[in-house]
Amino acid sequence: MVNRRPSAGLWARSRATTDDVVTENRIATRPVSRTSAGSHTRTASWSRTWLRCAAALALVLLATPSLAADPTHAALDAASQSLTTDPTPDTFIGELGKLFGKDAEEGEDSSVEEASAGTDDDDDDEGSIGIVGAFNGVSWFSPNSKGAALALDSDMSSLLMLSESSATLLAAASSSGQVTTACALYNKDGSFARAFMGGSVSSLNSTTVGYVFSIDGSGKIDSMAGGVNGPVNALYCDNDTQLVYVGGNFTSTVAGLTTSVATMRAVSTGSLAIYETATAAWRALSFHGLDGPVFDFTKVKDHVYAVGAFTATADNATHIALDEQPINLNACTLTGGNSAETEGFSDPHNIICTSGADSAGNTWLMRDKLPGYYRIDFPFRTTPSLLRLMNTLQDGRGTKAIRIEAAQNNQVLAMSYLDPESRTEMFCGQSCPLPQDYNWHEFRFVDNDETLANITGVIINIVDWYGMDAEVHAIDDYNSSPCSAQTIRPSSQVTGNWQQTTAASYKGAYLTLSVNRNDIASAAAQSATVTMVPFVPESGFYKVYMSIPGCQNTNTCISRTSAKVTWLMNGKHSIVTTIKQHNLVDDEVEVLSGYVPASSQNFSSAIYVQLASDGAVDPQAATVEVVVDSFRLERITSYTNLNGVLQLHDDLTSDLQVNGPLYEPLSAGLPAGSQVYSATHGVSNDTNPEDTLFLGGQFFDGEHGYYSIAQYRGDKVSALSSAGLWGDVRAMAFVGTSLYVGGSFNGTADFATALGNVGEYNTTDQTWYPMAGGVGGVVSAAVPYAPFGPRAVAFMGDFKSVYAGEADDLLELGVEGLAMWDALAGGWTNTPFLQGQPSMLYSDTWKDGQDSVAFAAGEFTAAAALEANGAVLLTPSQNIQAIDMMGYDLQPDTEGRFMVNAGLWYAKSNGSTPALVVGGRFSTLDGGANVARLQDGKWQRLGDVGGEVLTLNNAANLLFVGGVANVSAGFTGLTVLDMDKGREYDTQRLQGPNGDSTDVRVNRVAIRADTSMVVVGGNFTAAGGMLECPYICTLDINEGQWSPLATSALIGPVTDLLFAKDSLIVAGTFKNGTQPTRYLQRYDFSTNVWSDIDGADRVPGPVTVLTAASDGTETTDGFYMTGVSMADASPYFFKYDGTTVVSPDFTIGAQSTINGLLEVPRSRIPSSVLGDSKSQELRRRSDDPVIPAGYVLAISGDLFLPSGQRASNAFFYNDEWVPFMSTVQNDGSPGYITSVFFEIPPTNVYQRQRLSVALVIIIAIAIALGITLLIVVVGLVYIYLRNRREAAATASAASAALAATTAGGTTKATLGALALGAGAAGTRQIQSDSFHNTSMARDTWGNNAVTGEPVSFDNIAPNTGRLTSGSPIGLAGLAAAGRKAAVSSDTYVQHDTGKKRDIKYDEANESLDSIFESAAAEAEAEAENEARERAASTGSFGTDPGAAYAMPTAHHYDGKGDRSESPDYTRTSMYRSDSTNPFEQRMALRESQGTFPPAGPFGDDDGTGHIPMPSPRHMHAEHATAAALAGATAAVAAKDSRRRSESASTRHTDADYASQSPSSRPSGESSVGGGSSTHLPIRDSLKQYPAFYAKFTFSSRETGELGFRAGERVFVIDQSDEIWWMGIVDHGADQPLEQGVFPATYVNSEPPKSTDWPDLM
Repeated sequence: MVNRRPSAGLWARSRATTDDVVTENRIATRPVSRTSAGSHTRTASWSRTWLRCAAALALVLLATPSLAADPTHAALDAASQSLTTDPTPDTFIGELGKLFGKDAEEGEDSSVEEASAGTDDDDDDEGSIGIVGAFNGVSWFSPNSKGAALALDSDMSSLLMLSESSATLLAAASSSGQVTTACALYNKDGSFARAFMGGSVSSLNSTTVGYVFSIDGSGKIDSMAGGVNGPVNALYCDNDTQLVYVGGNFTSTVAGLTTSVATMRAVSTGSLAIYETATAAWRALSFHGLDGPVFDFTKVKDHVYAVGAFTATADNATHIALDEQPINLNACTLTGGNSAETEGFSDPHNIICTSGADSAGNTWLMRDKLPGYYRIDFPFRTTPSLLRLMNTLQDGRGTKAIRIEAAQNNQVLAMSYLDPESRTEMFCGQSCPLPQDYNWHEFRFVDNDETLANITGVIINIVDWYGMDAEVHAIDDYNSSPCSAQTIRPSSQVTGNWQQTTAASYKGAYLTLSVNRNDIASAAAQSATVTMVPFVPESGFYKVYMSIPGCQNTNTCISRTSAKVTWLMNGKHSIVTTIKQHNLVDDEVEVLSGYVPASSQNFSSAIYVQLASDGAVDPQAATVEVVVDSFRLERITSYTNLNGVLQLHDDLTSDLQVNGPLYEPLSAGLPAGSQVYSATHGVSNDTNPEDTLFLGGQFFDGEHGYYSIAQYRGDKVSALSSAGLWGDVRAMAFVGTSLYVGGSFNGTADFATALGNVGEYNTTDQTWYPMAGGVGGVVSAAVPYAPFGPRAVAFMGDFKSVYAGEADDLLELGVEGLAMWDALAGGWTNTPFLQGQPSMLYSDTWKDGQDSVAFAAGEFTAAAALEANGAVLLTPSQNIQAIDMMGYDLQPDTEGRFMVNAGLWYAKSNGSTPALVVGGRFSTLDGGANVARLQDGKWQRLGDVGGEVLTLNNAANLLFVGGVANVSAGFTGLTVLDMDKGREYDTQRLQGPNGDSTDVRVNRVAIRADTSMVVVGGNFTAAGGMLECPYICTLDINEGQWSPLATSALIGPVTDLLFAKDSLIVAGTFKNGTQPTRYLQRYDFSTNVWSDIDGADRVPGPVTVLTAASDGTETTDGFYMTGVSMADASPYFFKYDGTTVVSPDFTIGAQSTINGLLEVPRSRIPSSVLGDSKSQELRRRSDDPVIPAGYVLAISGDLFLPSGQRASNAFFYNDEWVPFMSTVQNDGSPGYITSVFFEIPPTNVYQRQRLSVALVIIIAIAIALGITLLIVVVGLVYIYLRNRREAAATASAASAALAATTAGGTTKATLGALALGAGAAGTRQIQSDSFHNTSMARDTWGNNAVTGEPVSFDNIAPNTGRLTSGSPIGLAGLAAAGRKAAVSSDTYVQHDTGKKRDIKYDEANESLDSIFESAAAEAEAEAENEARERAASTGSFGTDPGAAYAMPTAHHYDGKGDRSESPDYTRTSMYRSDSTNPFEQRMALRESQGTFPPAGPFGDDDGTGHIPMPSPRHMHAEHATAAALAGATAAVAAKDSRRRSESASTRHTDADYASQSPSSRPSGESSVGGGSSTHLPIRDSLKQYPAFYAKFTFSSRETGELGFRAGERVFVIDQSDEIWWMGIVDHGADQPLEQGVFPATYVNSEPPKSTDWPDLM
């Protein structure tokens, strides 16, 4: 019986009775705890029926949870027993805290070592495999699809399990309900274990379910202990704890409602329930759920968050179990009305704590044929809650019906019971049935609190019975009944002089402590304590009430004082309060309230009552007293401020609950009235990355600035950027670092970004992004779709379209409430193929190492793993993959027909990027028809082909498209497309028998490798209107001309072509007159002859497919073939092994259609398809006559396998079939595959390239310009060579002229002319005072030989020895000077025959001297005349013209190295014996020994030879020097110089210049007035040029080259070229000077070392 006061809770009552004694009466009692979650242990009490009306009763009276303070009670809590001192709060916590210091023993985890799957030893083949056909969805073969690729019943709700490549039907549910939510649990190895689904569904495959159920991969369904009693909105599977969280609109689990009326309220769990998979049972929630629906779950770290439309928990006094607080019936007064007189059966105490069969002392009986009653009077007032009875079967008799009345007023009490058949709660009053069996039957008191409050007892009236007698057993216990089965019982303990008190006006007894007034503070008074340990069945929040008997009951009001009450609430908190007890009448006061954990073996709350030391005392009182009766714990609602979010610890049974509740609201929650529809979590990738809870729904907080969506982290709720969204958020999914949101909104709350019911929030940059144009309706769910990898997000809801493309060019795409977003590509992509609108789609976040599966539910007509219209890829990782973007896939043509017949990886050449091209019967978004190319995920138009395409092939840049002619649409059976130019390649048409292209059909186009030949086979007779080439024809891609393959033609249409080495295999139906029909022919290109194939006569019908065969390593001349038998139209399969046709074992359904054959390496077959046994079999298999080891044959089409299964593709070997792929069409019918092809390099062909006209013109222009340039270059080279030859000739002429002059005696006039020429060229006269210092001038290198000043070359770049660009002399002048300097003395013409071998010019060149003699003479004469004219004008010659040309005093070096001047010397020394250079010393020694001939060639009358030499400091002097050295050119130079001088605006006459003083003239200039002149020996004049030393001997080979010996000194006069320099070599005084060009690398500026002398000498 339960206390129905404001809240029924626990009672802690102090009892003044002695120990309860089990008497001989046969009443069976059992302790029942109102809030216990434990199972009910039956205690049977057997009674025998007697002859008349008798009944055996077992009564369980359940009071409000109370605790008796019994001073004689022996069962005490261990912690309470240890308290012997003043029980301060700290002491209580310290003592009871020991209970939490024990470490739980953890069992060792037994690790199971799993054998890793063996890896395939075959190498994976690179590249993808293309698959085309007539289908809209494709999957790996599903065993339960029965070949229909999941053709489903739209009247049922189908449950599917989807992976990347497969779709499996798990179950089909009745259409009375739908599955709307799901979750999944996985094994430790990551494999899928079980899925849990919920919604409004009530049955599955004839299995009744309560709105939620579980299902495994084989389709086995579990009802989850009956489920719940209302619709389920959300499920969350926690793989860490193996718990399933269920949320929705329900009030309880079905198991709780159908087990007992005692527990149905206790197990009520409003809108939230937790299912334990380990025990297959529902877990009791201490807070009993929520007061509103739950819409979603998510988990962050160790907390699970439930969100919905609720504000408070559902826990209060009405949700307490009715059997948690038993009443001890031994302490009650029991009376039997109309008891039987039979000995041993008349005592009503017989049935308390009874056990055993009906017998005397164990049964209470009533007299025959009279009604009776069983009365129980309680020792205190209480509120009953539950009556538990058991009937008797004594002699087939027992109680049939009862009526329950209140003892104090005989009021009939309303009761409820659980119907044993329907398992539903029934209500009764006057007559409540009691089943006739030995089971316990419970009756709940259902009246209101006012009716049930303060009941003093109950009367059980026996109103109907079976047979003559009736007996009822009642079980109940209060505080510590000896027959109670509770493991944890309420208990009390008394310390000190507490006395039991009984008052006539008070129902029951209580304890009183009386002390002298002066002894209040004494140790004895203060240590007197009543300790009460209540039984708290579940953790929660409670109010604690203390029952205080009125002081008028005992006339002790003057003595009453205050009591000190200490409550040890939980492991962390205790509360001490003082309670005044001056109340006159009985009262119950609230002591305190707070969280109290459930009682357990580790901890129980405790209440301590003592005398308050500071309580108020009446001045007239001699003694003071305090009283203790009982304490009542009333359950109250835990939280009322949830506002849509509740966070739960993931282990609600953890010992942490001792310290506080494991369920609570957010620290800073949402605004009041918030409805949260979705929750998810992720790690925000911003400046403060951490786990973040995202909440979406219908709420807003103007103060904190968020609308419809918010984030919770750091214990506070904050807004996302742009203040959230303008509208409701219904679904969210976190993928990568982005949050994807769906719902009903049109943009952000600040109207900055437009969004169409979906949007992406990037946590990195905190920005909202539109998802193309969004979707055209409300989104209700968003999930990360793991089967498509970590980048896919699926959206589901009430929408029929999505919008793809850019914002300014959106494309509307039709969908059926399901759309898939590619997070990486940023666009809508293909979904799983679900023909019909799904009611549920679920998938976990993609995780590495975990099965990537998804679940879908809905009323579908067909389903497959992937939506793909006619074309997919089989990737190298053995998965099926879509190849086109959503909305840009292939579509039916204008007539509604759809099929893809052929596919090709087009590549112009090996190494170029391949592009997928397909042909068939379809259309594309951009208006293309029947042939298309895939580019950037979009099928694009490729030419205009108006008929069905059957075959594709390419030769270089030419794509051949063959098929069924449709003349009206402009397609004549064959179109050749130039892929480079994007237009058709002009070819002649094929014609049929009637002369036009109406009946043309091209079945196959084959390319012959390394040629320009394309072979076309089909049904046609001619090409170009005139060329006869029936059924097979060749096209030369270079000439564009058709040719027959052979002189003898085939008779019959061609169905397939295959090149086998140097032969062409042709399949078809060929009949020649009366000869047998042939289905295979071979054409040999080496002999150009048709021939039969050995064994082809065994082929039973037309061959439709040919495929090359290999020996396992390379392609052979064998091939596979398949076709249709002419006998029964069944398919057949043969192989040509290179010698003959063989017929392997081959079994397949006759209705099958085979469209393709392909040898496939075993490594390309998914292991899940073959299975372990077949994989091992293939690995061990050796070669056989048909298929080589390591390979299987992939056969495509519409296959009816021997097993009864239907597939679109299957693997075949050794007459074994393994179905691989299933396809389906939009109407649910099976699809088929037409072609499977590898991504392989293109066939190499010979193609002649023709240039365009524009390019030809450009090339012609370039050639013309090149020829012109070549002519110019040749001309420049010619000029250069000519000038070089002329220079050499000029030097020879000058040498000849000088030689002639020396031989004939050179006149002074001639020398004067030379000198005058030199002077005229310089336009300035040499200073006269320089002449007098000539004899003293040094001739060492670096000094002016005339003036003795350092030589300065103003026209030579520093540190280079090359002429500067601004040189006034230029190369011509130096060249002229060099050529003149090369002219030697008379030794050139006076040499003997022996010396002639050292002269550069041979006998052939001697004749050149005479050529230039006249030119030299004319030049000398002209120079002499001009000199005379100039002398006459200036008067500088005097009477003796020769005086102007007086040579400087000759000098030479003696043997001691001293220079002396002698007018009579005969030769000039070129080397100094006193030089510090050893090489120069050696050369001087050779000179002194007479090895050098006289220097000659110029001589005056005194025999001295001189040449005029101006100072190199002035450019005019340099011009003069160059002219003087150039000989015949001096006069010309003088003329030019004079003309320039005369034309200058600042020109001076010679007289003016001569009249200047030396100091007023420019540096380096001398006057020639007064007959003075400057002369320099020719060899000394060379020293003004840079001197280099030959590193190697250079022998001249051409005219103009300068030869020298290693070690000789070379004076360089021109360094303008980096490779060839020009210089002069002095071979000695008796040798002529030589001038010419030489390699620059042959000389060095440093003289040779002494170690090199032997080589140089």
